[in-house]
Amino acid sequence: MKVAILVAPRDFKDETVSRLQLFFGKNDIESQIVSLTTKPCAGYHGAVVKPAMDASSIEAGAFDLLLIADGPGVESLKLYDYRPLLDVVRAFHENSRKLAGIGNGIKVLAKANVIKDTRIAKTDGETERMVLLYRGKPSDDFVVSDGSIITASSVDNVPDLVAALLKQ
Repeated sequence: MKVAILVAPRDFKDETVSRLQLFFGKNDIESQIVSLTTKPCAGYHGAVVKPAMDASSIEAGAFDLLLIADGPGVESLKLYDYRPLLDVVRAFHENSRKLAGIGNGIKVLAKANVIKDTRIAKTDGETERMVLLYRGKPSDDFVVSDGSIITASSVDNVPDLVAALLKQ
């Protein structure tokens, strides 16, 4: 299995990315960091990652899963309004590839209009409003796998998200 972990160019949640890489590595899942740029990206707590590629150039067939990581950068850079990224998310959905979102990264899935009638993990107020706006079904569960979409409330739920992915 091959996973693309999308991070904001700045202020992504460092602990989410490091936990994802740890759990993917333990389960022999190949992962690559992607972003809106190929320049080094700085996390909210100072971690720096070098993306393997620009997210807008990803082809849906190249990866089995596109995972949107959370963090303040999702909001400050409004990743959910970046049209080329939304097009990539839709391409994954249309090609029956898996999509995942953690925390406020779920907003990107919502804005790409791929969550209609899909159960979504428990989120905060603003993310939940966007989920409702795009006809997703908010849940009280912290990790939800519904069809090709997997969502998690926060970094604390990464082990369960990876387990849900492996179960599919």
